[in-house]
This record gives sequence, structure tokens and C-alpha cells, in this order.
Amino acid sequence: MKVMKLMVFLLIFTSCAIQKNKKNVDYKDVTLNIKTKKTLYKSNRWVKLYIVIKNNSNQDIIILKPSNEYGYQMGFYNVKYQCEEQSITEATELPVIKKTEADLITVMAKSEIELELKGNLYDVICNSSKITQVKIYYDTTKDLSEWIINKIGAEHKMLKDKLTKLKIESNEITIE
Repeated sequence: MKVMKLMVFLLIFTSCAIQKNKKNVDYKDVTLNIKTKKTLYKSNRWVKLYIVIKNNSNQDIIILKPSNEYGYQMGFYNVKYQCEEQSITEATELPVIKKTEADLITVMAKSEIELELKGNLYDVICNSSKITQVKIYYDTTKDLSEWIINKIGAEHKMLKDKLTKLKIESNEITIE
């Protein structure tokens, strides 16, 4: 009987601990904004986008920091934009970029963090005087594809599981 009570207690305790670590955050409590005045753009090559992720929830969230290298990687940032004249880029074999625990960032409850996205790493290359309809997305709600897992390694799936499930998008801006 004591063993049965102990088993029930452990089962309840384990399920409570799992629920606590699940970190379900309402998407509307987390915002993503582009800092237009700080963003840098050099026509015909590169753009540096500065973003602010603000956590208005009562829970800490864990996000992946933007990449500093170009290659196959587990990335959840996506940049969409319009450009009158796209720059021509050469296709090359890309290296595999491994992510580690050091690439995880905790954004405390009721706080914000500023991050830099190097545009060329997210395929933002434009040969025009301005880039319009720039919007940044961060989405960890989708599963990693088998193709990505095969390229970057299965250990990244465990790293992804530590991230807070979020699907947020920025305001739309024009960069000149």
C-alpha cells in the first residue's frame, strides 16, 4: 500500500513538473518590433536589422539568438521584404552551423531584449535605394523537417525542445 501511495505521489509530482516546464505563453504577450532608426542599410549589399523582443507575460521565455554565420542551421527567424532590384548572389555549398546551449537566450518576464539580425544571413540582399514591406517572423511552433535534422544533427531537436513555443511577427517597415 505504501508503495502504491509513493507511486501515485511520484506520478502526480512528475506531471506537475512537466506542466511547469512546458512554458505555454500567449503569443499576444510577446512582441517583436524592428527598430527603424537604428537599422543600417548599405544599398547593394547588406542590411543590419535591430529588433526588440518584448516579453509582457508573467513567465520567462527562452528564444534562440539570431545567427552570426551563414549556413544550414536551426533558425526560426525569417525576413520577408520587397525590393525593386534584387542583388545577384552566387550559390555555394553552405557549411553546417551547430547551435549550442550558449545560443539560447532567456527573456525575463516583463522585460525586453534588443538583438541584431545581419540581413545577408537571412537572405536580405537588395540593389535598390530602399527595401519595402520588411517584416520579421519568429516561429518555433513547427517541427524541424527531417532534411534539416539530417543536415544539422538530431541533438538540435533536443535544443529546440527547450525553446518557448512562440509565433510572432514584427511591424512592417520601409528601409532607406
